[in-house]
Amino acid sequence: MTTRAAFAEADITPTVPCEKPGWIVKIIARRVLDPLFARVCVFESNAVRVALISLDVISVRWPIAEAIRDHAQRLGIPRSNVLVAATHNHTGPPVSSPGLATKDPRYIEHMIQQVAAALSRAVADLQPVKIAIASGIESRISFIRRAIMKDGSVRTHPRPGPDIRCCESVIDPEVAVIAVNDNRGALLGLVTNFACHPVHDGGEPVISAGWHGVFANSIKQATSPKCVPLFLNGAFGDVHHQNPLNCDQTDTNTKQRVGTTLASTVLKMLDQMTFDATLDLAASAKTIQIPLRDIDGPLGVNFKLRQRFAPDAIYETLIAKLQQKKAQRDHVLAEVQAIRLNHDTALIGLPCEPFSALGLEIKASSPFPRTCVIGAANGMIGYVPTETAFERGGYETTLSMGSKLDPSAARTLVHTALTAARELHHPAGRGAE
Repeated sequence: MTTRAAFAEADITPTVPCEKPGWIVKIIARRVLDPLFARVCVFESNAVRVALISLDVISVRWPIAEAIRDHAQRLGIPRSNVLVAATHNHTGPPVSSPGLATKDPRYIEHMIQQVAAALSRAVADLQPVKIAIASGIESRISFIRRAIMKDGSVRTHPRPGPDIRCCESVIDPEVAVIAVNDNRGALLGLVTNFACHPVHDGGEPVISAGWHGVFANSIKQATSPKCVPLFLNGAFGDVHHQNPLNCDQTDTNTKQRVGTTLASTVLKMLDQMTFDATLDLAASAKTIQIPLRDIDGPLGVNFKLRQRFAPDAIYETLIAKLQQKKAQRDHVLAEVQAIRLNHDTALIGLPCEPFSALGLEIKASSPFPRTCVIGAANGMIGYVPTETAFERGGYETTLSMGSKLDPSAARTLVHTALTAARELHHPAGRGAE
């Protein structure tokens, strides 16, 4: 059974000035520090095609994902087999309207066209390949940003000091890599999955790909300018590049350090990987309803443990938008996607900012030994904390447009993800393996 694959990339850097989402105040970007990219990988095995798409933007709203899938379907890739994920870059263009940003329909259309063109090139370039899949560990560049204080509450990004008891949770240090060589041994591209929030330069009036851009450039410099380093973020909702327990944070260039450190880890893995993996592709997508939070309840506007990173007036504006949204519909729609690469490896796409503990739970209970959890995929419904996080408070649980879901969202998403994974591992008629 011949496996074919191809990669492509396209520049999606916006024209400045432009608005920037990802910060809770309005910011106008006036300078480009480095370019943004859409990166595409298409796999084909046994007449089944799967497409993985990564965009250097803060989120991919469902209509954007569906527009990209329209084009993929015309190229022979079923809609459920197309994963469209954002790196969750906080220094990108206005693809959505969280906070006080206003999305730019013209830019969105341009971005979709660029992705469509890259998809077309990838399908046209499909060729026989050899694939290696492996996992490694990287624990030096990501940290849980929520700390339990001595009074029992949680603070997000607390000031380091003696009032901190410990971090609330643990990171997921796994780095999953899918490497693809052509039949001559030349590296065509990589798919890397790792969890860490990308907020570098987010509050500044600049455009940048963040540490993902540094990572991609480092991979290209070490391998080949033609290599396409596609990145898929993990369960990053409460994960950050700064350690809240470090009282002496003197590192002023963490964007460079995080990107180059992850690249170094991936390159070391690449040197030891064996290109003998086979693919058995399949995918499914389930759309579910998740209730919105009770705005007037104890976890709503009256939440005693709330933590706001902007003036109250801004939050009141956002809560008013949420009230209008809830008046129209008391739930959000969320797509949970599962993609099987082979009997050992699966991808789970979640349309949110899931907490690290949720990603770890999915991995621990998945029938696939290597399960890559991908956040900000095929939509964006906001933060999904664990249910116990609401007992402690903190920024991610504080009511706003970015944190609007009922606490039951965590259970629902994890259950749906595991159900989808199990169905792909033991599909009807295939039997246990």
